[in-house]
Amino acid sequence: MFDALVVTPIRVFVILILAGTAYTFVFKRIWYKWRMEKLQRTLCDHIIVTGFGTSGSEAIRELVARGTDPGNIVVIDTDAEATEEAEEIGCMVLQADSARDAALLSVHVDRAAAMIISAGRDDTTILICLTARHLAPNLPISVVIRSVDNEAPARAAGATTIINPVSFAGLLLAGSAYCTGTAEYLHDLASADGRVRLSERPVSREEVGRPLVTIDSGLGVRILRGGQAIGFWEERAGALQAGDRIIEIVPTAASET
Repeated sequence: MFDALVVTPIRVFVILILAGTAYTFVFKRIWYKWRMEKLQRTLCDHIIVTGFGTSGSEAIRELVARGTDPGNIVVIDTDAEATEEAEEIGCMVLQADSARDAALLSVHVDRAAAMIISAGRDDTTILICLTARHLAPNLPISVVIRSVDNEAPARAAGATTIINPVSFAGLLLAGSAYCTGTAEYLHDLASADGRVRLSERPVSREEVGRPLVTIDSGLGVRILRGGQAIGFWEERAGALQAGDRIIEIVPTAASET
């Protein structure tokens, strides 16, 4: 009776624990590896995010809110909990060191549409940027740099866009001291949930030759031409040219509610 009522259930319980452990460490890993290899073969025009911390995770959620397919985002992080959280969102994940060539090559960095680096440390971020730049010379790379002194090295490492959250927060705080609506409007512009948003697009064929202020899709505020930024008030903004990129403020669906 003791063997049937006590020992046998314990044995069954132990066997179930062993089976669950085997699934986690063997079957699940085999399935995950096979799925990753299948997805990696078709990766193209995807977005790579290295570092799923506060800034990286927020960037991914904002991308998804703006309509980016989570399956088109690849997250690389050394922390297992971070990759599991990113996988729950629907992103492809890779638990690896982003500063190594093998990790970036495995996610086809040369075929990516963009890369976001938020490693938590400026030196690590710059190292990852260097690695990505020599593997993908034309890849747009956005990096998070927390020290103003490290912005120049980051740009020299190949960063296309440098975001300094500390400096930007200081600007917002200073502006809010005198203009109470400035910070709110800037947040409105940056967020997918706002009533307006900033948008960048190439000039259309029909717009060539027209002044920036006459575009119909939104409020034109800047032209990017040959690596230079042209404001809407400048004389050169009086005639759009083929190859220009327009930065404009456009209304969102939230503005209709």
